Amino acid sequence: MTIDRIALVRRSGGRCECTSLRCTPHLFMRCPNLLGNDWQVHHIDRSKGDELSNLLALCRICHENTATYGKPLS
Repeated sequence: MTIDRIALVRRSGGRCECTSLRCTPHLFMRCPNLLGNDWQVHHIDRSKGDELSNLLALCRICHENTATYGKPLS
């Protein structure tokens, strides 16, 4: 299955969906960044597939702050 990036952007309203406590610029609230040309898809659970419910649309900065960013699948 391929990732439906259009559906992901629609669901997000064009904004980063990050609410992680790892992202100190926006603690306790949703990231205020709009999704730019460099937005990225984040898998909530890497062992699950590309279902929309397992994906987040994140700005590059927030994606780099995830615990699994840049780590290979084990």
